[in-house]
Amino acid sequence: MKQIQEWLGHSDFSTTANIYAHLDYAAKLNSAQAMLGGMSEALKVVQ
Repeated sequence: MKQIQEWLGHSDFSTTANIYAHLDYAAKLNSAQAMLGGMSEALKVVQ
């Protein structure tokens, strides 16, 4: 994230973190939803 701060010219690291930290959170949600979907399908096969 420090490289992004420098590339964008933000004088303060927290500015960059506040703007772009949500991207990691969104990726985690997408991964969790994909895993849940896969587990749901696996349970259907077992039943």
